[in-house]
Amino acid sequence: MNKRGYIAIAVIVLLAAAAVAYFGFLRQPAGPSTSTQGKILVALDAGHGGKDPGATSGDYTEKAINFAIVKRVQALLAADPQIRTITTRSVDVFVPLEERIRIAQDGGASIYVSVHVNSFTQSDVSGVETWVDTTRKDSDASWTLAAMLQDALSLSTGARNRGIRTQESYLQRTSMPAVTVEVGYITNPAERTQLLDGLYQDKIAAGVVTGIRQFLAWRVANPPASTATPAATPTKATAPSTTKTTTPATSTTKTTPTSAKPKP
Repeated sequence: MNKRGYIAIAVIVLLAAAAVAYFGFLRQPAGPSTSTQGKILVALDAGHGGKDPGATSGDYTEKAINFAIVKRVQALLAADPQIRTITTRSVDVFVPLEERIRIAQDGGASIYVSVHVNSFTQSDVSGVETWVDTTRKDSDASWTLAAMLQDALSLSTGARNRGIRTQESYLQRTSMPAVTVEVGYITNPAERTQLLDGLYQDKIAAGVVTGIRQFLAWRVANPPASTATPAATPTKATAPSTTKTTTPATSTTKTTPTSAKPKP
């Protein structure tokens, strides 16, 4: 082989190594612990990123708020010896929806929580809401996860509880319980000010963490039917607020208002 051939091989090897390092960086678990034995893995998704800003208001972008909140959730969960986290993005970079799911699935996550900020054509609309993919069966644990997150978020922030909502989304591709939390409206001036405030972001993160912990405790007591004994088979009614009828009337519709931000 001539000199040019050796150079070509070297270039190919270097490019392959760079690609592996880059995607490994995106997928690295959060937290200082190197031991994963016995820990429950939670996938955290900061919605949008990179070329995709998400909802905007002036110079403010949803992607930045999402990322700030997820970092706070990570920090809180890092203190829990029973939980470790993995993020779909650790920098301001665009990650396709399919890649986000793959990161969670390949990592072995038990649940998937995507953090978003909402928008609407009317500036007076405000509040928090949690979304579940409409293809999920009523017995799917995603409904329980959504209920616990929604209640915890509303309590921790004092924001209007807009309940659990449903629409077809990319979350149907997950095999784990998966939800999207919409933590407020960037198009509402008062709520936008709160969303940009670090102390309020702490309240949001605390609510998300509370909901996650409540769900994981419930899951231990109500394991999936495939692994549970007959007496422990879970039903939707065993968890608080898991039926859509327990949430505000606005949450029972199958679709979002026509001018609201569509779910990915």
